[in-house]
Amino acid sequence: MYVVVIGMGEVGRHILAQLERERHDVVAVDNDPAHLAEIEETYDVATLLGYGASLSVLRQAGVEKADLVVAVTDKDEVNLIAAVSSQHLGARKTIARVQSKNFSEGDEGVQYNYLNINAVVNPRILVAQEIAKVARSHGALNVLGLAGGRVELVQLELPGHSMMLHKPLADLSSLPRDVLVAAVVTDGDLRVPGGADVLLPGDRVYLIGPQGQMEAVEALFTGGREARRVCIVGGGVVGTALARTLSETDVEVMLIERRMDRAQALAAELDRVVVVCGDGTDIHLLEEEQAGSYDLFASVTDDDEVNLMAGLLAKRIGAERAVSLVHRPEYVDIYRQLGIDVVLSPRLAASEQILRFVRQAELQSLTILENGQAEVLELVAVEGSRIINTAISRLNLPRGALIATIIHQGQVVVPRGADVVAPGDTVVVLTTVSTRPAIERLFRKRAL
Repeated sequence: MYVVVIGMGEVGRHILAQLERERHDVVAVDNDPAHLAEIEETYDVATLLGYGASLSVLRQAGVEKADLVVAVTDKDEVNLIAAVSSQHLGARKTIARVQSKNFSEGDEGVQYNYLNINAVVNPRILVAQEIAKVARSHGALNVLGLAGGRVELVQLELPGHSMMLHKPLADLSSLPRDVLVAAVVTDGDLRVPGGADVLLPGDRVYLIGPQGQMEAVEALFTGGREARRVCIVGGGVVGTALARTLSETDVEVMLIERRMDRAQALAAELDRVVVVCGDGTDIHLLEEEQAGSYDLFASVTDDDEVNLMAGLLAKRIGAERAVSLVHRPEYVDIYRQLGIDVVLSPRLAASEQILRFVRQAELQSLTILENGQAEVLELVAVEGSRIINTAISRLNLPRGALIATIIHQGQVVVPRGADVVAPGDTVVVLTTVSTRPAIERLFRKRAL
């Protein structure tokens, strides 16, 4: 694919790294010479210095022949103008990132065909949706929807008291038949387990199965429960969207906002939310408002240091789970090491959403796990491919690849060895980097 990426901030660089790894033809556009110099030293891509919303710059970048134009500068208006202009000049697909609520319809994290742009992505609302799923889960670190929400991928960390420890996976009789342990992460290394593998305290596991069944399974692994009381620090786009979503499901919500004018506006807007004006890093305020008694504490301001400190203080005074936003993705692992239970990055959320468009037609979505160690692919099986009408047991899948679910005529099937994939089925596959080429060959239409 020929891809033009406008804006070389954190999101642009993350997208660029993945595109280069997959050997796409890429042009990187930015108006900062220092950013482009860094890109030229790091990546083997073409670069162009200029204002991303300029028609002349877009023409120089060759957007008229581009399969995809991605606009991810820090300016919403620049991204929207660049995407609209690229569409007008002939680009096949365009995507723009926005961060303000002004360009979002309700609490939609992705809007399709807005201003004739194929997708407008608001990562802050995407993150708010992810935190809401974590709140509804029974101890999950992350919950991702696949296959139109019919399948869920859940990430958990196993506590020392988990009922599932020290037993071969094949002997976990309490695990429902249609839920799989898809991947296990031990000391940072991901593996696709076999029946003889055992789980250890501190392991992170990825479970996959039908939506609606995962909460009970989560409780088996963690002993946790869904959050009935949630404290939020930060009344920006993320905090407001999260508070509104949770309050509509009878969750008791308290929102702490530092600015008086913003706190007053939120109190008027969110009638089922308790709004407190104060500093979320003031331990005396947190103790006075009994923040440590809440099931989930979410610090979601625009300041990474505030989010970290507020989360650590909440854990210190007794909060069961702490979620913090981090705007610099390289800090995600550090926050976890310091004691934050769930760490989410709006920039990574934007990157992963955008990368779903950089795929061949049969690939519907892609989710990256553990900094690229594995991927969850959602593919459509086409007539003439090797995957069709062959028993799963006869596909000779390599170790590191797992066919997790098949969606056949709207029904979710967790396949066994005798099951087959029919043309038109959606298949959810977990694959490591080394086994992805084998999976791609299975789904590729064979030449006549």
